[in-house]
Amino acid sequence: MSNAVTMTSEITVRPVQSMSGDAMVVAAARVSTSGEEAAALVNLPAEESTGLIRYLMRHRHGTPFEHSALTFFVHAPIFVFREWHRHRIGHSYNEESARYRPLKPVFWVPRRDRAMIPIDGWKPGRPKFLTVDQAIRVDWKNSGQGQHGTTTELTAEADEWYAREVDRDRRAYQLAYDLYQESLADGYALEVARCKLPVGIYSSCWVTVNLRSLMAFLSLRTHEPAANHVSYPQAEIEEAARACEQAFKAGWPVTHAAFCEFGREAP
Repeated sequence: MSNAVTMTSEITVRPVQSMSGDAMVVAAARVSTSGEEAAALVNLPAEESTGLIRYLMRHRHGTPFEHSALTFFVHAPIFVFREWHRHRIGHSYNEESARYRPLKPVFWVPRRDRAMIPIDGWKPGRPKFLTVDQAIRVDWKNSGQGQHGTTTELTAEADEWYAREVDRDRRAYQLAYDLYQESLADGYALEVARCKLPVGIYSSCWVTVNLRSLMAFLSLRTHEPAANHVSYPQAEIEEAARACEQAFKAGWPVTHAAFCEFGREAP
């Protein structure tokens, strides 16, 4: 079997199943006044859900949103799961286990256009990064070269700078995976051999989350300047969160619209 590493920037978030829709939010809320008769509301047309859902969101009555849920299959580097697993309330996880099966040699590498060079004076709580091209442009401006260099030359230098980082990633990943395979060939347990693998290796996980907790996740893992509480997530967890949000919007359009209208804050 080849140990050659594969490097990718792709994050996969695929809906596996969904439970209910906007009408379930209304039905769950109406239980407080209608009891078992509220079950008849689960097929309520979406347009008849809008008023109550907006009221619930605006006044932060959250429990009716807990009766809807989504399950996702996620394929991502382990550092993404390190962040995702911090969301514990209303989330259920089952992750591929490197104790029980060898992880495949698939590793993360940043996209060419990813902002990843810290600006001068950046702050961890509100990080700001430049793309490689932007960073080269700043260097050129500071050195005076920007008055003479062409766009083609700038792109070529940025390509070379990015290629060096990708090459460092490849060498590190290849060495780590080769040593991992050597330990396995010597008969060491998977749970011992895996310590050599970096957080850039990909794993897979099922994530099930109720709608209220999903909105809390989205509020922290997406950057929206108009949100009540502006967050500054890492690019890869935001990419995953955006994919979750698309499934949320498709299945609960009224709830999603209210979530956005009232500042992207979980009720």
